[in-house]
Amino acid sequence: MKPQFSPLTAQNSDPYFDLHKKGQFSPWSRKIFEDCLTKPYFAYSLDQDNQPLGYYIGMTVLDEVTLMDIVVSAAHQSKGLGKSLLKHFMAQCNQNNIQQIWLEVRESNAAAINLYDNAGFILVEQRVNYYPSAKGKEDALIMCCYLG
Repeated sequence: MKPQFSPLTAQNSDPYFDLHKKGQFSPWSRKIFEDCLTKPYFAYSLDQDNQPLGYYIGMTVLDEVTLMDIVVSAAHQSKGLGKSLLKHFMAQCNQNNIQQIWLEVRESNAAAINLYDNAGFILVEQRVNYYPSAKGKEDALIMCCYLG
């Protein structure tokens, strides 16, 4: 059976919150994660045979969306699932007449930066010492993709 996307809600979020905690250096609380599953946010999970593969969360403000979080299970990375998640996310944005997508990414996350570059995102700004890291702080790269 091929991977399937489903709306991510508080009712089905347990395995995806677990992915979030494992995929982030400084994860959100359960309450923040669940708040991000209600409007103006939208979220989808990707799973196969009842196995959580990944998810994304976006936040809509007028004709812009911010990609708040996108995670692929460590056991399923490097299989094109991040690309599938991003493609689905961008399709949702297009369906809703979104003009711009914004995101921030750790400067050390080369795989994600490459994914975003290949999807048409451009570097707009660099926030110095934005993210906590094992070595203290690291920069955030602010990227944007113009859809319309």
